Amino acid sequence: MSPAAETLPPPTRARILVVEDDESTLHALAGWLSYDYDVVTARDGIEGLERALESPPDVIVADVWMPRLDGVTMVRRMKQIAALRPIPVLFLTGQTMPASVIAGIAAGARAYLPKPIDLDVLDRKLRSALGH
Repeated sequence: MSPAAETLPPPTRARILVVEDDESTLHALAGWLSYDYDVVTARDGIEGLERALESPPDVIVADVWMPRLDGVTMVRRMKQIAALRPIPVLFLTGQTMPASVIAGIAAGARAYLPKPIDLDVLDRKLRSALGH
């Protein structure tokens, strides 16, 4: 290793916040994403908003239908907070009716991906959201 390489900081990994109420989906997504990203999880929109405020992630992957606070409302609230406004959000959901998709995009989501999740599509959307 060259002396110059020893002084460089280690490369940083993008931080992804996964907000999902289904335990098995949450663990599967977090496990898969952790190969390439630093992953933080939350089990509903209230926890998701709290985690985002504690340490803003680079991207949020969120379910739409969750207890206590749904994903659309969570994103609407995020977009009212200057520090969270620029964070891209990708919705994952079983709710694919056109009105639901429109509501998600209108709330500020960058993408609305149906469940079951196609991991290749999610990977491409994440890379695009991160500017890769």
